Amino acid sequence: SDLFAAAGLPTDREEVAKLLEGDWAKYFEVGAQYTKATGAAFFDSAGGTYQGMINQVEAAYEDPDSGDIIATENPEVEDLYNQVLDASATQSAHLGQWSDDWFAGLSNGAFATMLCPGWMLGVISGNAEDVTGWDIANTFPNGGGNWGGSYLTVPANGANVEEAQKLADWLTAPEQQVKAFENAGTFPSQNEALTSDTLLGSTNEYFNNAPVGQILTDRANAVTVAPFKGQFYFQVNDAMQQALTRVEDGTQDKKASWDQWVSEVEAIG
Repeated sequence: SDLFAAAGLPTDREEVAKLLEGDWAKYFEVGAQYTKATGAAFFDSAGGTYQGMINQVEAAYEDPDSGDIIATENPEVEDLYNQVLDASATQSAHLGQWSDDWFAGLSNGAFATMLCPGWMLGVISGNAEDVTGWDIANTFPNGGGNWGGSYLTVPANGANVEEAQKLADWLTAPEQQVKAFENAGTFPSQNEALTSDTLLGSTNEYFNNAPVGQILTDRANAVTVAPFKGQFYFQVNDAMQQALTRVEDGTQDKKASWDQWVSEVEAIG
């Protein structure tokens, strides 16, 4: 929030939510205001931001009916690629998520904003313990998105399959998911949990006592698209992340990196 203040932007989370309300163009518009005022980076990386964007596309890389790869022919994918890289040129800190510099950036003010699925709360607070300025606003470009989460599987050839299934059911029941959120910030996947008074009343001291339970519930309820992720999704997306990184680190220009990505995707399936 101190970085927003230095740019002359609001710092109250409700005012920030109003400021950023809208689509991705709006987010990057505010980013342009911030960088013009400060000369500093608005978001962490093109790759991290793109992930939030592509998670709002229902069928980005594969045809849900046939399973065929459609990524290179999907105009939505190319539009998002261009949009995030055009903004990245002046607004990104060029710090790939999970890199050492990115972790350091959480505490040294290297960027002013980042996308924050529920599980990211612990990542931020755990790696920037002494920072007092982080907050969370009840907003997301285009409403909401599903970044994914964890899965529990029971091997069919296990020694105690039935009991293991019962354990998985218990671990993923709304009651346990609410407790997990309280302990680790893992947001519930069970819709029934979203009505829990415990969840809705949950605050986070680190994030300026933000009502994180209510905020994340509102963002979950704003999700309108469940992106299709078939057998090739992660291969295609990993190649895309590498394409974005090549542009950010100056290895290739935008067109050359896109062309390489197309070749790599065509070789997948």
